[in-house]
Amino acid sequence: MLDLAQLKTDLDKDGVVVISGFFDQQTIENIHLAAKRIFQIQFDHLGIEGDFLTQMTTLFQNHLSTFTSCGKLIQTGLVELYQLSVDPELVQLVKGLGLSSPLMCTRPVLFFNHPDLAMSEHFYKTPLHQDWVSMLSSQDSIVIWFPLIDLTLGHGPVIFYPGSHKLGPLTDKLENGFAEVPFDRSAYPSLQPEVNVGDIVIFSTLLVHESGVITNNEIRWSSHLRYTNMEDPDFIERGFPSPYINKPSQELIDHYLQKK
Repeated sequence: MLDLAQLKTDLDKDGVVVISGFFDQQTIENIHLAAKRIFQIQFDHLGIEGDFLTQMTTLFQNHLSTFTSCGKLIQTGLVELYQLSVDPELVQLVKGLGLSSPLMCTRPVLFFNHPDLAMSEHFYKTPLHQDWVSMLSSQDSIVIWFPLIDLTLGHGPVIFYPGSHKLGPLTDKLENGFAEVPFDRSAYPSLQPEVNVGDIVIFSTLLVHESGVITNNEIRWSSHLRYTNMEDPDFIERGFPSPYINKPSQELIDHYLQKK
């Protein structure tokens, strides 16, 4: 039984809490398998062989548009991930942490990160940043981050800086989709938890965090869900800003229609 009052106290104080074994392991493994299957369909179609990382690298190097499309689909379209994001126990947890009227302010997102599968570093290793600036959500909005595989330090899991959420927004600029912030790492303790399938990390959207360094040559699979509070007075006063844009690409449509 979770002690929600203590979790909320710890979250308010540190801006981050870790809960072990919250999700059923098989449920998370099924999401991972569903994501990999999207790529596997194209591996089979294109005759790409080898272990999974080799297949992914080949697809990335030789069929970039297909690789990108697969990535977009698994990042924002997996039915299994959407089902998890509205799990009743998860919603009750979010409410218990103080979000009296929770709303998903972004789509569920899934990440697969590796240096060989990225055009530049920020695609696999996020810099010091805060999520709130890109969301403009409620002051008590949270991210629920969780691994799809057991993550050791070699996978470069997220590094959090407990207490940094109390600084408030540290920038008003976005670069490469991230609100990079000026931040003195030495001024705050760091937390880089090794987490297993089923574990979750909950953190304030104002908390400063960054990716760790991948040193084991394995893909880091993870996901996160973001929730805002519709009853937060400040969010109400700001008129519920929603900065995200989701629209089709005319350039891509033209490209594929011309191929027919």
